[in-house]
Amino acid sequence: MKYLINITVLTAFFLVMFQGHTQTDSIQKWRWQSSPQKNTALFIGRDTITKTAPPLTGNKKWWKSFGYKQLDSLIGLTIKNNIDVKIAQTKIEQARAQKRIAMSTLFPTIRLEPSFMRQELSGNRPNPFGGQLSRVNLNSFEMPLTLNYKLDVFGENIDQVKAGNLLTSASEENKKDITLQVITEVAQNYFLLLQLDAEKKLLKDTEETRVHNLEITTIRNGAGLVSQIDVLRAKSELSSVQVQQKNNEKVRSEIELILALLTGVDASNFTIAPTSIQFMPPEILFLDKDLVTMERPDLKAAKLRLESSEKLARSQKKQLLPSFHVSGSYGYLSGDSSNLIEDDSKNWVASITASLPIFEGGKKRSEIKLRKSELEENQEKYNQQLLLSYQQVENSYAQLKWIHEQLLAQQEFVSAAIDAANLTSERYTKGLVNYIDVVDAERQVLEAEQLSVQLFGQELIGRVTLIKALGITP
Repeated sequence: MKYLINITVLTAFFLVMFQGHTQTDSIQKWRWQSSPQKNTALFIGRDTITKTAPPLTGNKKWWKSFGYKQLDSLIGLTIKNNIDVKIAQTKIEQARAQKRIAMSTLFPTIRLEPSFMRQELSGNRPNPFGGQLSRVNLNSFEMPLTLNYKLDVFGENIDQVKAGNLLTSASEENKKDITLQVITEVAQNYFLLLQLDAEKKLLKDTEETRVHNLEITTIRNGAGLVSQIDVLRAKSELSSVQVQQKNNEKVRSEIELILALLTGVDASNFTIAPTSIQFMPPEILFLDKDLVTMERPDLKAAKLRLESSEKLARSQKKQLLPSFHVSGSYGYLSGDSSNLIEDDSKNWVASITASLPIFEGGKKRSEIKLRKSELEENQEKYNQQLLLSYQQVENSYAQLKWIHEQLLAQQEFVSAAIDAANLTSERYTKGLVNYIDVVDAERQVLEAEQLSVQLFGQELIGRVTLIKALGITP
């Protein structure tokens, strides 16, 4: 009995382990699983950022999670005015029209076809009874209501309608994808603008320091405490900062022009007021790998096009089967317009015909091969897009992770550079070091602070890139 219990326990244990192993293997995982390290404060340039934005989870308007009202306004303009988004909307209307055309094949065609014909018969027309015939003039007045209908016995037209529905849905997903591409580009350019504004403020503060240094060096040179070369170095460092300021203004103007185009606004009347970094980047909760195919609009569009190709290929094969047509007409026929609308003038005809393709020079077979080839092409395009989406998510997250680690390491670099510059300046005032040491120390501080601003801007842009890769659409 005890032996039987032990066997039962061991069997249950191995079953649980096997089940757990199988379940673990069946779940697709990302290479990167943990999110970047969270921080309560970051030192960006000469500012300390502590404000946090709400996490991005479940928020389709993801740009609001960054906390900048200017960005919210720009994206609102983009969704409303962007030319690419408008073109995508026209593609949807075209797909809907094509769908309605396909649906029309499910209904009969009914027409009113009134006509008048006057005919003169030859006196030498064939006469089976012999003898000469006289010339005859005939009038024909007709007002029929005609009906034509192709019976969809094998579902050929139904398949085409379903294909049209799928293509319409694909066009709608394509618009979402274009909208996502455009608004992420707006967000990335806005954060680059934010970075430039932070650098501009940093350069302005540095310029004031360099002006102050030049004044002190000039006074010390006048007192004979330092040489003329120290004055020239101070002027050179001041000029260097002023050149960077001009380049900053140039790049900022170029980005404003890009944003004007994206938002659909006349560039000559478009400006964005300078702003400052205010918020920590929002946390992005990672999607399961299997959910990416359900979120990314480009993948959904590719899948819908694939399914549409399957329907069209199936419909094409059914053209090898016989088709059945019903036709008929009902109306009035008379040789004189005065008695056209009378009971004796009523005329009708009804027919049903069957058609089976026998020989068309290989046209039908070639059309089937064409549809099959299109189906295989769309299948490979979908597979390629799926692999590309996984690669984009992995790459975006890896880049974001590395940028964040660099930014954290940069915090210590900025702090150490500032302490070294303060100590060097103090020693210079006491005459213990040369001015070139002060120049090197201050240059290091500026480079460290600029790099912290640039890394923070790259992290904001990296989060937008990850959002784009995950396919979070408004």
